[in-house]
Amino acid sequence: MSGLKLRTLLSPKSTSFAALAALCEAMGNNVCIVDPSDKLLLGRLPAEHAGDFSRVPVSHEGVVLGFVIGPAASAIALTLLLGHLASRESEGRALASEVLHLYREVHLIEQLSEQLAALLNLSAVGESALAQAQRLISATRGSILVMEKADGPLRSIASFGVSSDDCSDETDVLGPGSSFAASILERGMAEIVNNYSSDPRSLNGDCTLGSLIVAPLRAGQRSVGVIALANAAVGAAYSAADLKLLNTIALQAAAAIENSLLCAEMIDAARDREQLVAIQHELDTARNIQHSLVPRTFPPFPERSDFEIHAQMTSARAVGGDFFDFFLIDEDRLAVVIGDVSGKGIPAALYMAVTRTQIKTTALRGMPPAECLLEVNKVLVRERVNAMFATCFYGLLDLRSGEFHYCSAGHNPAYLLRATSGVVEAIAEVGGIPLGLFDGMEYIGSTVYLQPGDAIFLYTDGVPEARNKGEEDFTDERLVATLGLSATLSCRDLISYVTREVSVFTDGASQSDDITMLSVRRLSSETN
Repeated sequence: MSGLKLRTLLSPKSTSFAALAALCEAMGNNVCIVDPSDKLLLGRLPAEHAGDFSRVPVSHEGVVLGFVIGPAASAIALTLLLGHLASRESEGRALASEVLHLYREVHLIEQLSEQLAALLNLSAVGESALAQAQRLISATRGSILVMEKADGPLRSIASFGVSSDDCSDETDVLGPGSSFAASILERGMAEIVNNYSSDPRSLNGDCTLGSLIVAPLRAGQRSVGVIALANAAVGAAYSAADLKLLNTIALQAAAAIENSLLCAEMIDAARDREQLVAIQHELDTARNIQHSLVPRTFPPFPERSDFEIHAQMTSARAVGGDFFDFFLIDEDRLAVVIGDVSGKGIPAALYMAVTRTQIKTTALRGMPPAECLLEVNKVLVRERVNAMFATCFYGLLDLRSGEFHYCSAGHNPAYLLRATSGVVEAIAEVGGIPLGLFDGMEYIGSTVYLQPGDAIFLYTDGVPEARNKGEEDFTDERLVATLGLSATLSCRDLISYVTREVSVFTDGASQSDDITMLSVRRLSSETN
């Protein structure tokens, strides 16, 4: 890497200095290290007449960083070590540069989130979102097209760049009459076309472009429009990373556009102060619904009598990083998932949605929890566009035998509540590192057995780390004691009891982290 010098590696402040100095001393102090100008960096220069000394260059990426002078064997060994340290320093700098780039990217996305949250004017929302997209993704043209009413026509609310004079609304691929934009809106999937002129959907005339990237603006279950960027530069091409970034911007823009449209509809109908207050309430409700990505109907399986399940999530901010899920793999196997994404806010919520979807999609293939988390980790590492990660616990309960197979990706330990004795057992912590950090990691699963009446309690770190006004944590010890007093309650009452105890303990102190709990109880070894 440009700028790398031996002086950096041999600085007294570096982690390798003490070891290198000790190594030179162990070699009898007859080895020294100099820079390319023969300035001494470490050790002692040999006498001029020391003819049996070698001068071995220290190179990195074809650049000579300096020399090791001393007996041949010692000089070569020290040179190899310095070369290794130089490579590690270079890799560390490259990683730091990448992390800084990702941080700046996430920071810009968070800035957009804050900007959009304060905007209710539709054109202002579109211009702000499109300006951020242009700032992050190279483009010569761009537009945001919005469908203000269901099944209504698309309308441009923001654009940049100039289309060809021969292009009408019907032939301009970035215009309101674009059939290409309509197809993206209908399918609800983002797309890249890096050779648009050869695409069968391209239109005749002078409106063809070199490359095109389009993403739908989805708010809940409804697509409200599309955001499109194009690049007419020769050889320009969009990447999968560009597509993910545009999808992220689209998700935030769609939520703000939906709020803007909803606000406009309400204001048109409002005639007095009471109606205006109702508008604000409905806008707040709309924001909450936008981020409701977890099951909310309980009991979720009213037809089943062989188990009961309940879960609850309370976010510390408008959008949190915690998540949970549960679903039947087949008639006899119930999957339960809980997790916690690093960070808070919109980026954490987006990463949460991706992680939760990957886990469910993979788990439905029926593989054991350890194999499932291994596959999900590979996908998240390969596809990540930021430095986020997620802890996760995935369990698979066999409702016939009571076997509970599980694997933890760096998550809090689960508790097993015995019905007959009321004993609370922390099940063995096995698994692997959090999801999305590194590939090639091993995940190990384990099994416990649930007798009829036994329950599993899952939670995120917001429970034991809940703080009162005296800055004291609720702690794992208090949680175990609380579970011991409520072990025989129904899953719903169990979670309500824990919630109440946490609330009493915090005594009105502000919630600093998401609090999520899930409990499942095996009721019978018989199936319906």
